[in-house]
Amino acid sequence: MSGCIIRVEKLNTKGAKLFVDGTLFSGSLGNNIPRLKAVFRVEDRTRRIPIPVIEEGEGYLKFGHVYLLDKLFFNYKNKSDVRLEFELWLGDSRIDVESVECACPLPSGITADASGLTVSKKIAGKKTYINIFELDLRSAVKRVVYTPMVMALGVYFGIYKKLHPVKKNRVTFMSGRRTELGGNMEFVWNELKDCDEIELKTLFFAQTSMMKMVKVLAKFLKLYSTSRVVVVDDFFRLLNTFKRQEDTRIIQLWHACGAFKTFGYTRLGKPGGPHQYDKNHRMYDYAIVSSQEIARHYAEGFGISDSAVIATGIPRTDIFFDENYKSSVTKRLYEKYPALRDKKVLLFAPTFRGNGQVTAYYEIDKIDINALKRKLGDDWAIIIKLHPFCRERFSIDSGLSDSVIDLSDEDELNDLLFITDLLVTDYSSCIFEASLLNIPMVFYVFDLEEYIRDRDFYYEFEGFAPGKIVKTQEALFECIEKGDFEQDKISGFKTKFFDSTDGKSSVRVADKIKSIVRGEI
Repeated sequence: MSGCIIRVEKLNTKGAKLFVDGTLFSGSLGNNIPRLKAVFRVEDRTRRIPIPVIEEGEGYLKFGHVYLLDKLFFNYKNKSDVRLEFELWLGDSRIDVESVECACPLPSGITADASGLTVSKKIAGKKTYINIFELDLRSAVKRVVYTPMVMALGVYFGIYKKLHPVKKNRVTFMSGRRTELGGNMEFVWNELKDCDEIELKTLFFAQTSMMKMVKVLAKFLKLYSTSRVVVVDDFFRLLNTFKRQEDTRIIQLWHACGAFKTFGYTRLGKPGGPHQYDKNHRMYDYAIVSSQEIARHYAEGFGISDSAVIATGIPRTDIFFDENYKSSVTKRLYEKYPALRDKKVLLFAPTFRGNGQVTAYYEIDKIDINALKRKLGDDWAIIIKLHPFCRERFSIDSGLSDSVIDLSDEDELNDLLFITDLLVTDYSSCIFEASLLNIPMVFYVFDLEEYIRDRDFYYEFEGFAPGKIVKTQEALFECIEKGDFEQDKISGFKTKFFDSTDGKSSVRVADKIKSIVRGEI
């Protein structure tokens, strides 16, 4: 497909705000969902932000948005020109922008050329004051009670930092969702624990009482102010509540493989999505991913620079290349669930619907698990693994309880893959791990159009899914009966989303941390 032309029809600045409206013209946008991106460049930093499409027609897109130029990067005071360029993506394909034309007067301090815009004027952010009476009760309480408390702790933290400088060899693993080492953290920790040059610390806590939270905060402030490297594996709110030391570096060992469902700042303007000025995630110095192919998606989702995303591979996937681990796990699972031995295993592992833990659910009436087992016959067993957020469970007929086992609240999903012969899922990221074991997959997506509208993906689903796609229970039963899994899609999928399949991802992350501690980067 040929390139496209962007015509800027409205352009204005007010303080740190940049107002951009225009139209993108292209010969044909095809059947793929067009995704238009604003790419801001400041010195060696980049920030990719989705541009909302206001209207879509035959061969054109109308767009418009307001960008906060002083909020492009976390705690970065920009004194250089801001460069704005545009990207258009159709599925996996990037469409060249042939030219950018301005059909409106250019404000003072803004210049345009054929590839984009340059803002040279001084950017001055303005503090926004919010009327608490216009907020909902929860937000108002947060403003009145929570904010002053955080400000007071911030003053204490500022004093503490001056009295306690960073320890150049201290590396701290932090999580507000786990109480012990696990996942990516455990794999990296094991690579560092025997390193004499590094002092390892931890701060793990889940939901806790107010009294315990005071102790957690005290420990957090101590470790955050004195650590050279802080490692997290999920969203950790305290990191953006208090300003860190200049020498501290933060590494995000995100728990998911690949890039599938849109998340974070990619969801600007969508239900449950953040605002551009939100601080969440944007403080990371490094974020690890499984391949360079998906680096831009993580940079966009986290609101960080492209250069901060590194394709080391995902540490916890190292187990899929460890024959001793595979043998040990398989033996343990068969001893724990002897009914699975000598059976072919279908693992049913869908993700949840809803906007998060509170509203999460799965429509269990969309599949008759008991009927599926009877259809499969005696040679098969079924393991059910619903997302931990889902509370409702399937009702299993008493006569099938030995061969239909609900392990939603037990065992690691990754471990279960070692005894899985067929994975039935929908939009779960477990497909990335399953591909490493070449497990056949069926995608039962009865609500695909609705899910795309509400959640969306980084890739067109039909071309992305490494297996058979079905939308009805009848089609699901039929493809399983025929063994029609389209397994030939797995090889290309795996190559695309994993740069390295050598079982040494943990080593690469650990080496990155060692380089920071040594002052090499």
